[in-house]
Amino acid sequence: MLLRISGIAGAIAIWVLAVQQVPQLLLKAMLAVPGGNIVFLILTSLLFIILGAVLEGLPAVVILLPTFMPVVTRLGIDLIHYSTIVVAATGIGLFLPPIGVGFFIACGIARVPVDRASGAMLPYIYMMCIGLLVVILFPWVTLVVPRLLKLG
Repeated sequence: MLLRISGIAGAIAIWVLAVQQVPQLLLKAMLAVPGGNIVFLILTSLLFIILGAVLEGLPAVVILLPTFMPVVTRLGIDLIHYSTIVVAATGIGLFLPPIGVGFFIACGIARVPVDRASGAMLPYIYMMCIGLLVVILFPWVTLVVPRLLKLG
């Protein structure tokens, strides 16, 4: 029952965001911030983490990715690198205590109260955020294998 309500609330939130043109407004705000590619990647990661927690991963990607892709190509960011960042950020958001949908599902399956599991999950979230920051700062981490396959 809780998952059905969560799905309905997510669909309503998606509709409101689309009608109010929130992704376009966020894009304009992010492009106004100085700092180049790194700042853009960090801001979009934070946005995908937050929306990944509230809306689940797929709706957040469907809403925001088409808005950001022209900017990504214009900034010269590799599409594989950006896609990896988006997937990692929405994955972090999915298990972000106490609002991540995946976190609630995991707690339900394990029959563990959300408040008890939240404290145990925070070190993992912290390490995943550090890993995401490493991927943002060092694009070669995600691009070494695709480049090797392209050469072969």
